[in-house]
Amino acid sequence: MLVLLLGIAGCASGPSVGEWATTVCDALGPWRQAIVDLNERATEQMAEATTVEQTRQSLAELLGGARDATETARAAVAAAGTPDVEGGAVAAQGFETALARTRDAYATAQEQLMALPEEQDAFSDGVAELLAQLTADYEAAGAVIAGVSSPELRGALDAAPACQ
Repeated sequence: MLVLLLGIAGCASGPSVGEWATTVCDALGPWRQAIVDLNERATEQMAEATTVEQTRQSLAELLGGARDATETARAAVAAAGTPDVEGGAVAAQGFETALARTRDAYATAQEQLMALPEEQDAFSDGVAELLAQLTADYEAAGAVIAGVSSPELRGALDAAPACQ
């Protein structure tokens, strides 16, 4: 019985490094494109905006859409499992954590946006501050992903077509 259990446990490994990298990159590609599309749409809308409320609505749609797209990517990365390689659990958790932090940063920025005053100068200053904070949060999350230390994982991510 013990031999059978050990045999089953030995077969319970995660996806190969290549499979994991492909799944993760396939999740990140649409996410990146969604962020680009949302930014383009918000830029177009804001160019036509004449009031604080119109600007607020455009930015709220951008931030809410980015939050939702990020959650979709995070869920797909979590579903990819843990790659069967030394350091795989740390890398998988790092990717998921980075996306969760990014999702939360978008949500926080949207909440802060909605609380900004109606007065044009105060609103503009507030938007500048929250976008600066969002950029810093985004860069911090990216540093987690950039810190993948496994040469096997780094090579698989670099080789995955969707990560190019």
